[in-house]
Amino acid sequence: MGEESTDIGQRSVPTSVDVARRAGVSQAAVSLVLGGKAAGRVGKKSQEAILSAARELGYAPNSAARTLRSGRSHVIALVVPDVNNPFFAAVFEGAERAARKEGYSVILITLKDIQDWQQLINEAFTTYAVEGWVLYTMRVPTAPLQELLRDKAILVDGFTDEMPSLLLDIQHGMSDMMQHLIQLGHTRIAHLAAAPDDETFRLRHRVYRETLLQHNIPYRDDYQLRSAFTLEASYQAAYQLLTLADAPSAIVCDSDMLAAGVYKAAYALHLSIPRDLSVTGFDDSLVSRILVPELTTVAIPTDTLGEQTIALLLSVLEKKQTPHFDPLLLSLVVRGSTAAIEDK
Repeated sequence: MGEESTDIGQRSVPTSVDVARRAGVSQAAVSLVLGGKAAGRVGKKSQEAILSAARELGYAPNSAARTLRSGRSHVIALVVPDVNNPFFAAVFEGAERAARKEGYSVILITLKDIQDWQQLINEAFTTYAVEGWVLYTMRVPTAPLQELLRDKAILVDGFTDEMPSLLLDIQHGMSDMMQHLIQLGHTRIAHLAAAPDDETFRLRHRVYRETLLQHNIPYRDDYQLRSAFTLEASYQAAYQLLTLADAPSAIVCDSDMLAAGVYKAAYALHLSIPRDLSVTGFDDSLVSRILVPELTTVAIPTDTLGEQTIALLLSVLEKKQTPHFDPLLLSLVVRGSTAAIEDK
C-alpha cells in the first residue's frame, strides 16, 4: 500500500506517490532515484523528471518510515577523539560523501572525556538507530565492547584481531618528515607529541627516535613534551621547549593543531618562522593553510580514506568479502614553515 498525502493544518505534505504522479513514473522508480539506486535501472530522462517533481513539490523522503519497512537505518556513526579538531571535519566530509553514494548517512560522535563506551553506544543505538560504526584513531575497545560491535564496526588508524582495520602508513609519513628536517641541517629537533596514549602516536614517536639514532643525532629527554589537542596546551608546551637554554631549531608536531600552538609561542618570544624555528605538522588540515607561513605537514588523503572506510564497513555490514587495502600512503607537503638552518 502506497503513501498517502498527509494534512498538517491547512498544508498537505507531499509523498512519493505525488512525486510519481507529477513525474509520470511508477512509485518504485521514485524510490530508486531518491534512494540513490537508479543507475542502470531508471532512465536519465525519468530521473530528471523525478528530481524536478520532488523539488517542485518540496518532497523529502521519510527516513523513519523507510527504517521501519526495511529494518535498517542506513546510518553510520563516525567516532573520533575530538570533534573540535578541523582534521576530523575533513575526515567526516570524505566519509559522508562516500557513504551518500551508497545510500547511507553519517553522524559524528566524539569520545573526548567520555569513559563509558557502553552508555555512549546504547544511546547511539537508541537515538540514531546506528547501523555501523567507524572508530577513528581510538583506543581499541575492551573485549565486551568488541563483542557488542561484532560485525558492525571497523577501526581506522588502529588495529585489533577482533575487528577489521584500515591502517595509515604513519611510519612512512613521519620518516619523510624527519628526513626533510635533517636534510635541511637540523639536529636540535624536538617532538611535541599528542597526549592520548594511542598506537598511532606511539608509532610517530618511535619513528622520530629511530630516525635521530640512524643519523647519529642524540635523543634528548628535554626535547620531548606531550600536549592535549588545544591551542592553550600546545602553546604552553611549545613555550617550555623554546625557552630551554639550548632551544630546538625545529619542532615536529603530531598534528597541525599542535603546530598552531608552536606558532603562538614563537610569536610571543619574537621568533621568526622559519628563520629562527622550523615547524612541522601532521594531517594537512585547514589549519595548515591558515597559518602564516603555511605549514609543512604530512597529508592524509581524506577523500581516499573516506572511500576505503565506507567500502570496508559496508563489506562488514552486508557480509560480503572484506576488501584488502594496503596501509594508506601519506605524503609530505613542504610549505613555508621549514627552512635550512643557518650556520651561526
